[in-house]
Amino acid sequence: MPLEKSRYYVAILLASICVTYFVENFLRSAAGALTPILIDELGISHGAMGLLVSAYFFVYGLMQLPSGILSDTFGAKKTILGFTALTVVGVFLFWVSRSYNLLFVAQLLVGIGCSTFYINAVKLVSTWFPANRKATAIGILSASSGLGNFVSYMGFPIAMEALGGWRSLYLGMSVILVVNWVMNFFILRDREQLQASYHAGRGSTLNSVSSVLRDRRIYPFLAGYILASTGWVFMNWVTQYLMDVKGFTYFQVGQIASVGTIAGIPGCIIVASVSDRLRSRKLPLVGFASLYTAALAVFFFLPASAPLDVYMALSFTLNFCISFWVLFFSMIPETLPAETASIGLGIVNGTGTIGFSVIAPVYGALVDATGGYGASNMMILGAAVATPIIFGLLVKECYGQSPEE
Repeated sequence: MPLEKSRYYVAILLASICVTYFVENFLRSAAGALTPILIDELGISHGAMGLLVSAYFFVYGLMQLPSGILSDTFGAKKTILGFTALTVVGVFLFWVSRSYNLLFVAQLLVGIGCSTFYINAVKLVSTWFPANRKATAIGILSASSGLGNFVSYMGFPIAMEALGGWRSLYLGMSVILVVNWVMNFFILRDREQLQASYHAGRGSTLNSVSSVLRDRRIYPFLAGYILASTGWVFMNWVTQYLMDVKGFTYFQVGQIASVGTIAGIPGCIIVASVSDRLRSRKLPLVGFASLYTAALAVFFFLPASAPLDVYMALSFTLNFCISFWVLFFSMIPETLPAETASIGLGIVNGTGTIGFSVIAPVYGALVDATGGYGASNMMILGAAVATPIIFGLLVKECYGQSPEE
């Protein structure tokens, strides 16, 4: 019996792409987790470090719309395999680099290589999983990102303590990615009949993009996602902030940050489940965004003398609540017409990621200019306050509706 006709195939496929997404999110978080180490090793400013972090996210954001076009043209399997190979080149360059310029180039390559994976993985899940299990499968795939982030933020401090350096861990994860690429080569399958329909119904890409941009329903999502992306900016700076302002050691901030990143695993699943249980998208979106804002304010104003466990609990709460981003992947297809929904997702996801890449170096530049984190953190908190307001006033309930309704 061919593998794709086996009842176990969907589980094997999901497991393999979860491994890819796990490693990619480790790589996504690596520069942020290594911020104190790289600033010291390279002798660079906070602003320069922000540019190094954002190099990944800028090209990642730019590639969101092209990734859908590439998938329609070549299929999800070829797109994933081709771009993962580019990621492998980037990670080995990052591993061997000792200069800022080479690390910057490596970040660009890794960002381009990782950029097409999630949309294409979601397409494969949607293709192979039955309707009553699609949402759960996408939630599991999304949750694997939290595990990758956790290993990055906790793994590097452990590697520094136990091995005296961070490169062994980075190399180990790179090897896992190579092995997983081979797994994906044999496991991933596009469904030919569906792939043919993609080509037949694709139409003019430019017309579809223009149609999405003329649809006013997309703009609250764009604004809200850009504002929400500032939360990830702070998560990338949290290690340096806690060391500079709160006086924690690198190992302690690794504990705080890693507990937060692991929260994304239950967060992605539970936020989506709450939405389905309440039969509402808007209520949990506004609710979890508001809880995130409150927790962020407490985190900023908490005295440095507070116990480590309190900071860890707040970090968990922040990352759990910001998992409201998974609702976008349900809300936009329920809001926009089916023929433009994937392009709408690409535009929103790409714009939010580019917004992150612009704000990350601004955060660092403000620290350099002011000599402290006050202005930078107030920028992040102001965006957090505005996020649930945008969602509450401008986003309409869309659960169970067709776009025409």
